[in-house]
Amino acid sequence: MGRWGVGRRAVRLDRLRGRLVLLADAEPYQASPNPNSSPRPPAVLALPVAEATSRPAVSRELVLVSEFGPLHHLAVVAHQSYIDGFSIRTVARCRQWVCVTDAIGDRATSLYLLYGQACALLELGEHRAAVETAQDLLARLGDEPAPVWRAKALGAVAEGSNHLGEHSVSIATMAEADWLLQDIPTDTYGHLSASMAVAIAMRSAHLVEQAEAAFAAITQDHDAELLIYVAQEQAVLSAHWATALLTQGRPDEAAAHLVRTASRATLVRRLARQTAQPSMEARADVIEAYALLHLGESELAFSRARAAAERFSARPELLETHLLHLVLARAHGAEKNYAAATELLHALLEATSSTSREVWAAAARAELADVMLAEHGPHPAMDLWRQTARAALGRAWAERDARYSALRDRHDLRRLASETDRAGRAAGQDPLTQLANRSVLPAAFASAPDGAWAVFIDVDNFKAINDNLSHSVGDLVLQTIAEILRAASRSSDVVARYGGDEFVILPSDGAVAAQAVARRVNEFVRRRAWGELAPGLAVTVSVGVGPLVAGDHPLHVADLALLAAKDAGRDQIVVADV
Repeated sequence: MGRWGVGRRAVRLDRLRGRLVLLADAEPYQASPNPNSSPRPPAVLALPVAEATSRPAVSRELVLVSEFGPLHHLAVVAHQSYIDGFSIRTVARCRQWVCVTDAIGDRATSLYLLYGQACALLELGEHRAAVETAQDLLARLGDEPAPVWRAKALGAVAEGSNHLGEHSVSIATMAEADWLLQDIPTDTYGHLSASMAVAIAMRSAHLVEQAEAAFAAITQDHDAELLIYVAQEQAVLSAHWATALLTQGRPDEAAAHLVRTASRATLVRRLARQTAQPSMEARADVIEAYALLHLGESELAFSRARAAAERFSARPELLETHLLHLVLARAHGAEKNYAAATELLHALLEATSSTSREVWAAAARAELADVMLAEHGPHPAMDLWRQTARAALGRAWAERDARYSALRDRHDLRRLASETDRAGRAAGQDPLTQLANRSVLPAAFASAPDGAWAVFIDVDNFKAINDNLSHSVGDLVLQTIAEILRAASRSSDVVARYGGDEFVILPSDGAVAAQAVARRVNEFVRRRAWGELAPGLAVTVSVGVGPLVAGDHPLHVADLALLAAKDAGRDQIVVADV
């Protein structure tokens, strides 16, 4: 199905039902009428499920903490209802169960449930609610990088915003989500899940070439239970692309995409059989039947579609239901059963208009015009109707260039900002210790509050270390000192290599904080097992602590304190008496 994603189906759902029976009685979600909404094709979030095993023996070994929360099975059940096409039930379950996971502090499962709810709302055409849910997920991430979750949530915002007509928001969030994909290892489940979310958002904006590229970046090093959903979404993308071209009167261009649609449907069928998913196999047959119909194999298409219709529940939110109606309407028309064909096409128009699936709405109008022409004969109104449908989709399709240009511009700006940031960091960073270098200190002095103090550190007898043990050992000493200074400081403190073997710390608070940092530095250096770096190596530091002073030499007092520490025999802390 699409972007929500799935995980291993190692945990049998029937084992869960006994535990979840009370929670499963959620009130059915009622989709509110929303003329601006549009559902999206099934999504792939990816919910890898831990293997169900017998209770292990007690062990004292350290183990990795699972990325899944204690109530992750709730997300598994909700996801399965989504995969099965029951989006209304999915929304109800996610809304109810997230209250439970929030109450016990199971944040991981809450994120899965929120994303699943957003995906199901998009399927239902409840785009405003979907955007708000995805924004709630983003708010919960706070300042965490979390590129996988952030990309998926942004993908949902982009898709919902596109269907709401908020195209600038859609492009901005889509560009950010696409940019985040480079921070996710390509051979991971997270990359698969996030890539699908981004690709589906791109498809909603008719950025089919970019969506194809996002799908192509997903590696095939995943289980069949995951790859089936990638293949299904790729088949849907090809069908979407071909239908848009057909509706605009470009059959020659559409032919290659129809062939690709059929090929991908075949792959979905094979994976469905491999993973024992008969419903997904039937949906693959529908996708293939649609491609065969437009490739001139109408009788085979009719037969394939009718057989498949008996093996899955054709609910309005499923995109395969649209394809099925289009094929069966053509079959009824061929049998001169125009009433049945018209009924199917009107049902398709109703479903697509409430969900903003404009490609399929345009295909339904064109097909309906053909049925009416066959039933009633030529009429000028029929041509006008067909032209109107073609023009409406043509305008949306033509906007792709502008959207792609906007997306590309966003990427160019991000790339420039990233390169500028890297250059700025390199200019202000000491390459050996990775601390800030001396060039950052004037700005730090200028922004320091009144009463700010400094800690000035010098490695004792550092020249002797270089001369007697080598410069390589000396470099290791400086790098280790840098690690110690970072550990002894707070994240809000400025830590810099002043030059050579001298370092400066500017604590964010005043004298008390500066003296505490100095004591930690001295203690950590004394406790370090320096002999591990080189046999016979011993390292001490002298530390001077003093207030910053106005003028050209803000470190003057701290420098005098440092000199006093060296004169006192080194391995000392001297605090300026002010």
